[in-house]
Amino acid sequence: MKGTRSLLAPYAVALLTVGSVLLLTLLLQPLLKSSIFLLFFAAVAVSAWYGGMEAGLLATALSTLAVSYFFLEPVFSLLVASLDNILRLGLFVLVTTIINLLNSELRTAKQHLQTSLQKLQVSEARFRRLIESNIIGVIVANMDGAIAEANDAFLRMVGYSQEDLQAGRVRWRDMITPEYIEANNRAMPTAGYAYAELTTKGVCQPFENEYIRKDNSRVPILLGSALSENNPNDIVSFVLDLSKRKQAELALSKSEERYRTFLEHSSEGIWCIELEVPISVDCPEDAQIEHFYQYVYLAECNNVMAQMYGCSRAEEIIGVRLGDFLVASDPHNIAYLRNFIRSNYRLIDAESHEIDKQGNSKYFLNNLVGVVENGLLVRAWGTQRDITEQKRAETALRQREDELRLITNAVPVQISYVDGEQRYRFNNKGYEHWFGIPAAEISGKHIREILGESVYQSILPYVEAVLSGEQVTYETQLLHQDGTNHYMNVTYIPQFSEQGKVAGFVALITDITLHKLAEQERELLLEREQAARADAEAASRMKDEFLATLSHELRTPLNAILGWAQLLRTRKFDETMTSRALETIERNTKSLAQLIEDVLDVSRIIRGTLNLSMNRVKLAPLVEAAIDTVYPAAQAKEISINCRFDPEVELVVGDANRLQQVVWNLLSNAVKFTPKGGRVDVQLERIESYVQIRVSDTGGGIAAEFLPHVFERFRQADSSTTRSHGGLGLGLAIVRHLVELHGGTVSAESPGIGQGATFVISLPMKAI
Repeated sequence: MKGTRSLLAPYAVALLTVGSVLLLTLLLQPLLKSSIFLLFFAAVAVSAWYGGMEAGLLATALSTLAVSYFFLEPVFSLLVASLDNILRLGLFVLVTTIINLLNSELRTAKQHLQTSLQKLQVSEARFRRLIESNIIGVIVANMDGAIAEANDAFLRMVGYSQEDLQAGRVRWRDMITPEYIEANNRAMPTAGYAYAELTTKGVCQPFENEYIRKDNSRVPILLGSALSENNPNDIVSFVLDLSKRKQAELALSKSEERYRTFLEHSSEGIWCIELEVPISVDCPEDAQIEHFYQYVYLAECNNVMAQMYGCSRAEEIIGVRLGDFLVASDPHNIAYLRNFIRSNYRLIDAESHEIDKQGNSKYFLNNLVGVVENGLLVRAWGTQRDITEQKRAETALRQREDELRLITNAVPVQISYVDGEQRYRFNNKGYEHWFGIPAAEISGKHIREILGESVYQSILPYVEAVLSGEQVTYETQLLHQDGTNHYMNVTYIPQFSEQGKVAGFVALITDITLHKLAEQERELLLEREQAARADAEAASRMKDEFLATLSHELRTPLNAILGWAQLLRTRKFDETMTSRALETIERNTKSLAQLIEDVLDVSRIIRGTLNLSMNRVKLAPLVEAAIDTVYPAAQAKEISINCRFDPEVELVVGDANRLQQVVWNLLSNAVKFTPKGGRVDVQLERIESYVQIRVSDTGGGIAAEFLPHVFERFRQADSSTTRSHGGLGLGLAIVRHLVELHGGTVSAESPGIGQGATFVISLPMKAI
């Protein structure tokens, strides 16, 4: 609606103007009779000026109709009768048409001028905005070198201030470097360089230059200039600081130079492969591998890589296809490419099996990374090292290791290699079987883990010695896998590195258990033989001593009997002397009979013919009878015999005579070995189901080393014929045998020499 009103407004102005002029003419008709068209000219001119050509023509038409109708004869009619009036109307139409044309052109020119002014204002505002934004340097200068105007960006670029600019100290001619002036003396200088095209074309294309800054340093710039249209002497220049770009270019140049130097001097092959047709990373593996062999080619590499394939320079190998060196029929290579795909196109230390220019097999260790753009693999960069000789050496080493393993496994010795950190690196089958640990579990483990803490601590001094460079041999015990301890002979041999340092040691371990057991058996047999020989020698010696003692003991009573018998036969004695002689003969005869009886008892014991007459026996009367037997001898030595009998002692089953013989032997020994004025204690008591007889004295006692042998036959603490006490040393042996025949036990106790002795007999309450 608003647009419609704006379109009709010029026509409304034409109607309003013509109507107003019509009314005015009607009012002034008497004054305007000779120039009736005067005011209508003004109406047409106003309408054309305001509304344009169309409004002016409308005003002309309306004015013609108004004049014909209101002012020409006949009045109030559109018919014009007079030729003169027709000419006047025609002249009016012609003049107003010319006025319309002139006004239309003038109006159009005015509109164009306004539009140009508006554009000029906008352009100037943009230019001013560009200058004030300080994005690039902008200057307005003249051909003489003076700079009339410059923004802060330019002033910062050259190191000047606005004060310097206002004082006229900023001149572009002073900033041009001498070498540029000499190199371009054919050109007219403008803003550092004046090219002829600036004067001929009015515009100088941007070019690189350098300005001398206020501090005499230089700044690289990009300069573009144009002559001012209003004043050909004025130049408008745009200046861009290239310092950062130049630094970047220099850094890039240095980086590229370093990269090229690295490529040429690198000990590794460096390469880049391209795909003629990129492939989607979402394709199946087999499709990608087929695509690689079809479209991958070598785009770039260094000379080192070319030499790995038998070429002298990189140019000889650039452009070769993937299948020319990575054989597709080799399963290892297919696995290599699969790993490349599965690792998201990034591999580290991956082996490839390839062929060189002459068809020789080569092994390489590769690091490579693929470049993916928009989901497509387009290229890959990588490095490689030739490990062909290393692989051959490894193969040879592996073969030698296999041979060595066969040899070491055949040797009946446990062999192990331990490194400097005390970790297992090699073990033969014998070692693994002996400990019962698989190779996978023992390899790389510390010896402490396998041998155990206690064994490790016991062998640690030997380990430290061998790691210091000393060969060590020792014997120890180790736990076999069957749980038994074995004797082992161990030898540690140090192994040295090329630098002469100890890198580890070889352990040679031999199971010497059978040898050790044989040695122990031999030692035991030797000890037994020596003991048997000693026993035999002791027995022989004791028999000799016994025979000597026996002859002495027999001779003493026989001499007494024979002497008194000869005296009685050859002399006449009174009754007292005769009675004394007969008493002596009787006493020595009994002593001789007792000696013979003891020998006979020992003989029966040895032959096993000593028999007992077993009956129910009361021990108290039996012990008292034995005491009565030895009482005279005790009284002669002023020895007191003290008795203490337990009333709870019951009957025992045994041979009364032999039991009395046992007690008599113990009492006679106690009296014999107790000095004058001593004491003998006899105790009879019940202990649980046993009857215990204890005979204690205050005599000479028994030495600790002889105490275990006191009940042996023919054994005496003093076996010499000159000993202070008589006897054959058979009494205690007979006592032990008789007590044992009764199912009892006998033991001897003594604190030591001079401290008395105690003999204890234990008999069961019932016969066995």
